[in-house]
Amino acid sequence: MSEFTKIMLNKRGCPSKEDVDKFLSAGFSQEQILAVILAISVKTISNYTNHIFQTPLDAAFKVREWKGYKVA
Repeated sequence: MSEFTKIMLNKRGCPSKEDVDKFLSAGFSQEQILAVILAISVKTISNYTNHIFQTPLDAAFKVREWKGYKVA
């Protein structure tokens, strides 16, 4: 499932028919494809919201804080 998720991210939501067929032939279902899409969507919305509103990080996660860039 992680391989298919990476494909979805790298191909910006446009996996090839072969990518989908490989995922399904590995025993996964179409419902699990939708689950991957949902997980990517939730993470994207969460990231956008946190970046725009500069949501403070919970203390428990402070040691893993991203130090890359800040929104102005």
